[in-house]
Amino acid sequence: MNTIRLINSVATVEISPSLGGAILVYDAKINGRFLPILRNANKAKTVGQSSCFPLVPYSNRIRQGQFIAQEKMITLPLNHLPEKHSIHGHGWQLPWDIISQTDTSLTLQYRYQAAEWPYSYNAQQVFTLEDNALMITLSVVNTSNKPMPTGLGLHPYFSLTQETFIQCSVDKMWAVDDECMPTTLVSAPEKIKTAEGLLIVGSDLDNVFTGFTGEATITWPEWEARANITTSSNCKFMVIYSPKGEDYFCFEPVTHCTDAINMANAGLNNTGITYLNPQETMSVSMGISAQVIND
Repeated sequence: MNTIRLINSVATVEISPSLGGAILVYDAKINGRFLPILRNANKAKTVGQSSCFPLVPYSNRIRQGQFIAQEKMITLPLNHLPEKHSIHGHGWQLPWDIISQTDTSLTLQYRYQAAEWPYSYNAQQVFTLEDNALMITLSVVNTSNKPMPTGLGLHPYFSLTQETFIQCSVDKMWAVDDECMPTTLVSAPEKIKTAEGLLIVGSDLDNVFTGFTGEATITWPEWEARANITTSSNCKFMVIYSPKGEDYFCFEPVTHCTDAINMANAGLNNTGITYLNPQETMSVSMGISAQVIND
């Protein structure tokens, strides 16, 4: 597995083009020591063990891998067995090509030729390290001759301590069934919107939140550190995945809700799904800036 390192005096990022274009390490220097802002995954054997991977050309799940587009039923392979639904698109399961690199930046690309997903597209990731802040931009261009249902997102795994909490502004949350498929819109946990924040340990979430405003703060009190997160304005949804007993949790900015294509086809508004015209481009970005709590 080839690994590329971006490095300066206050941060290190390691990326594997061959392992789904995934990040394996993002450490930042806080209070004189390097801290794993994203979980350390430099020994990852699969992309699911990585620190962050791209979601393209859709995020989360498509129910049973099926949807209707252009009046045709599309059936996708179930790409994460025993998962019953197609999940997270293609980018995370394919190698990416290196387009350019410097000591503090890297551009990756891959090209998808229409197959079970009946649309061709080109995807690109740009990683930039500036001081101890990491910026990731993910883009896709529809190279098909017909509109392509499209969604993008990023799937970072943040380090988790017993006191880690998150703050952000959201509207509602999709309740889910035992297959993590959305059922009803419910109120989001109120603490996530307050200065106290939502304590991650014990939250046991795997839910999509709506009305995300593009800014969030993750705080690790034990480390006297925080990460300020900013995203592009089209990431109006986000996912929190906080499984029991793990040393990580996921905070995923995305452009649409789970199963957005089918939900939109069923008449639901505001699912976030976009139909990208031929040669049209869509992009998302996320910046993670690590800081001392009192800065």
